[in-house]
Amino acid sequence: MTSRPLMRRVLAAEIEELNDEQREAVTYRGNLVVLAGPGSGKTRTLVARVGYLLETQVEFHRGVATITYTNHAAREIVDRLGRLGIKPGKRLASSTLHSWCLAHVLRPYSALVNRTSPDDLIIVDDKTKEWMGILEQSFARAGVMAIPRYEKPAFTRARRRHAVGDAGDVHDPMIDASVVFDQLMDERGWIDFDMMISRSLSLLQDFPDIASLVASKFPHVVVDEYQDLGPVLHSLVRVLDRSAHVRISAFGDPDQTVMGFTGADPKYLQELKETFHSVSLKVNYRSGQAIIAASHAVLKEARDHEARPGRGDAGVIEPIYVDGGLWAHAEVVARKILQLVVSGIPAHEIAVLYPRKGPLLTSLLSKFAEYGLDFVHEKDEKLPEGEMADFIRACAARTVSGYQPPEIDSIADEVRTLGDLAHQYASMRREAGLLELPRREVDAAMARLLQSAPDEGQRDFLTWFDELVNDLELDLVARRSPRRLNAESVADFRECCINHDLKLTDIVVGALRTGRFTLTTYHAAKGREWQVVILPGLVDGIMPGRFWDRKRKTFPEPPPDRLAQDRLAFYVGLTRAKAAAVLVYGEFWETDWGTRNTLGVSRFMLDVLAHLSPG
Repeated sequence: MTSRPLMRRVLAAEIEELNDEQREAVTYRGNLVVLAGPGSGKTRTLVARVGYLLETQVEFHRGVATITYTNHAAREIVDRLGRLGIKPGKRLASSTLHSWCLAHVLRPYSALVNRTSPDDLIIVDDKTKEWMGILEQSFARAGVMAIPRYEKPAFTRARRRHAVGDAGDVHDPMIDASVVFDQLMDERGWIDFDMMISRSLSLLQDFPDIASLVASKFPHVVVDEYQDLGPVLHSLVRVLDRSAHVRISAFGDPDQTVMGFTGADPKYLQELKETFHSVSLKVNYRSGQAIIAASHAVLKEARDHEARPGRGDAGVIEPIYVDGGLWAHAEVVARKILQLVVSGIPAHEIAVLYPRKGPLLTSLLSKFAEYGLDFVHEKDEKLPEGEMADFIRACAARTVSGYQPPEIDSIADEVRTLGDLAHQYASMRREAGLLELPRREVDAAMARLLQSAPDEGQRDFLTWFDELVNDLELDLVARRSPRRLNAESVADFRECCINHDLKLTDIVVGALRTGRFTLTTYHAAKGREWQVVILPGLVDGIMPGRFWDRKRKTFPEPPPDRLAQDRLAFYVGLTRAKAAAVLVYGEFWETDWGTRNTLGVSRFMLDVLAHLSPG
């Protein structure tokens, strides 16, 4: 038996710099739950644990799987390990849940047990018209009396419950619709992301030997944002733990469960806590104590989070009352941003958060345009979605940034390296069944195409775009892709850029933020931070939201589960602030058709005001 080398010095030094709770989370040997409050250094701790496992606990021929909520989070783990001198290669599988299931469960093992290989299926994303067409048919056959596009979250919840054997209420038509949906997908030879996960769970449950094979490759699985990944992931983790004895490390925070509308529930993390060793990360390295205390008031429950010892300021909670509707809120926000920038706050360190599409967003966009403010609107949906569209936008960001990128918001996104882009391109070619090009040839082409930005102007941008598409055969890669969302994405992308007169700098993926503040949703802000966060529209009916009841012709009180979701979303938004949170509130708002709704100040804002002025 060969002895393992000592842990490399840079990793040892990193672990030594952690606080006691973080260090315990990194070095504990066994199943683990890490409860990581806002700003507690969760990602740093998770990366150090992955490095520690790879260096000291896992044999060289085995590896670690890290399951994340987003592709960005998966890449960040690999990048941070690289900064610690760890280049695990194939020993680390860092990806989203559906990608991990596809690559490490379905593709290797489906054919072995006479189940359809995903390579024989077409991947249909829930953003495609084909997927929506199947949903409409499913609703009709199951007798669901609702408009499908408005009921996608409820359908997703029911579908995930059904996948783990929870049928819900007897004769629940949404469950029936989920059964019909999967049948119709099977008939067409289609698969979507949820089916990748549920079919992986089925394989592991029905064939314990497959679970053992997965465990032999990945004796450790580390899951990020566990509270938001839902019941199917939880069942999959339980199978790997109980049947195959995989060691599980679950990182998350029940208070930051913001995906409840898709079936996420803090109870799954709490269930693990009952049987796994638990570590709580209590120190908030992001926010001052004033912001932390206000966030606890929103939760209406005591928490033991505390600001970093020795921090010199408590942070600022700035309430601003507006005697007007949402247009007045937007006016206050625009002026506040100008004031902050004049005071020396970089624009990219300012974020404006909103709960969802509606009159608040309409007012903000209109007012920002009136003031000529430069900002990144992350939910601007002009351009197509999908892997190919994301690749083109990432290439644009690399081109604009050059070899010395400007300062960016590294948590929100990053300028990807040429090597990373070349790796993704090679993966897309393989998935499309095309001949893989020599790596040197790809590297040379990428370097030539992305080395310098064209002159400002759409004609030069389209020249750049056409060269990128032609030289890398992107149109062919897209049309041959098993992902239906990719099929027409190149042509749609070009047409969209022409129709909206977009230039190269307009299509970057949010990586280049210098001189721009961020406009995004509460949900998209999760895991990120800014010096100043502005939360407008704190009026009952906007936050928390109320939705029009056609029968009663009113905006009724939100149901308890939706109210709880909005409360946690507000908590997440408030705790993104490092130095100051600006809370803009009022007593009424107007609908898009001009009706005034005097529902009073947001109850969440009232909680904060009561905390600021006790008694």
